[in-house]
Amino acid sequence: MKFQFGPVVKERMKQMGMKPSHLARETGYCSQYIRDLLAGRRRWNETAINKTCEALGIDVEFKVTLGSENTRTESDIPD
Repeated sequence: MKFQFGPVVKERMKQMGMKPSHLARETGYCSQYIRDLLAGRRRWNETAINKTCEALGIDVEFKVTLGSENTRTESDIPD
């Protein structure tokens, strides 16, 4: 299953009453770039995800699945 980050961001922005222009200011990106990310016209990269999560107070946990029985979270993976 493919995870879509844009809808999560849109929902959080709605909860906070935040417009794309405000998110742009908070992340340091231009408004058009944020609107393109939210519309799916651009792909989210790690930096954009991190800045957006910080601005919106979102925690993201990545999970690696190695088959149906072997699911590991980031905290399970040794340094």
